[in-house]
Amino acid sequence: MTFHAIAVPGVLALALAWGLAAVVLSTGPGARRDRLLALLLVVEGIAWGTGSGFLYLTTSATVAWYLQAIFITSMLALPCCYLAFVGTLSTPLVTPLRSRAALVVLAGLAAGAEAWWFTHRDQFIGGIVPAWYATWDADLPPAAVWAMNAVGAISIVSLLATLSAWRRAAPGSAARRQARAFAIAFGVHDVGMFVFTFLLPGNLVPPPPSGSASDLVIIIGADVTTLVFVLLVSYGILKLQLFDIDLRLKRGIRGGAVAAVFVAAFLIVEQFVQNYFSAQFGTLLGAVTAGLMLFGLGPIRRFAESLVNGAMPNVAPTTDYLAFRKLEVYRSAFESLYADEVISDKERAMLDRLRIKLAILPGDAIAVERDVRGERVAAVAA
Repeated sequence: MTFHAIAVPGVLALALAWGLAAVVLSTGPGARRDRLLALLLVVEGIAWGTGSGFLYLTTSATVAWYLQAIFITSMLALPCCYLAFVGTLSTPLVTPLRSRAALVVLAGLAAGAEAWWFTHRDQFIGGIVPAWYATWDADLPPAAVWAMNAVGAISIVSLLATLSAWRRAAPGSAARRQARAFAIAFGVHDVGMFVFTFLLPGNLVPPPPSGSASDLVIIIGADVTTLVFVLLVSYGILKLQLFDIDLRLKRGIRGGAVAAVFVAAFLIVEQFVQNYFSAQFGTLLGAVTAGLMLFGLGPIRRFAESLVNGAMPNVAPTTDYLAFRKLEVYRSAFESLYADEVISDKERAMLDRLRIKLAILPGDAIAVERDVRGERVAAVAA
């Protein structure tokens, strides 16, 4: 392997998507929405991690061919993954996608696309050619470009569905907050995918590798779009599944701010000295400067504390805050499972396990469920 900076966003997208898929599955109540979101994250991570990540690190043309094959396989599955997840949203726009029969049809379409690719590989993967931004890239035939275009086209459906779910959710409810998070995440993702996989490649500019600067725009644009999407949609769902995610995020921001101060000091001093003396001397003085800053750790921590308190002023590990967040998590789980206004025995068992895990009293859980049912009746009457 050889390092090329253009591979970093794709590799990060793979690692982040897979990691958050595992978190979503392990923290959720086991609802279909969580499983389909995890599947979407895994497939999207594979697509960009191989097609614009590890592909640009390998020095073997044979390995590059197989990585591009995995990329095409993932791209062909992505439209059906999007539609399956979007079918879990509370909006009549996606009612046809909500049934088990619809999932079977989507799985069949994905399997048919994969079978077509497997029996017509030459239509989807061209030659592995040198690229100006990496050792190798694939010369995409029209069928592969159409597969990318399909991802961008389907993204418009998911965008409309998330916006509709946001508009229909009851004001002030957990479902409303989550729908807003989904709308923002899919808004960023779907606009990005529409531009970088549908509008640009093969339409306004040639697909990579064309030898022009548009190659970087398409590759990096799609990778960064996926990174931002994974962060936003995962936070949107985990905020209502992990009662202490805001506290974890706050601790992360605080620690990141402290680390950023040390790194910034090292880089500034190292670059300044390197410009006037030598690279080795600059590195040494940068490290010495960062070490001396340990004596001023108190003011740095106070700066980080003020920074994070300004960003998240109402998040604190108090008893009242934690109790409120636990009830929010339980409410979100019940709203999701009660979307069809029926709680099955399996779903009731999920809710009971979640209630025990969160240490919520049975009476409090009943009160939350009563409130949700009342809001649903009021919404239907309105």
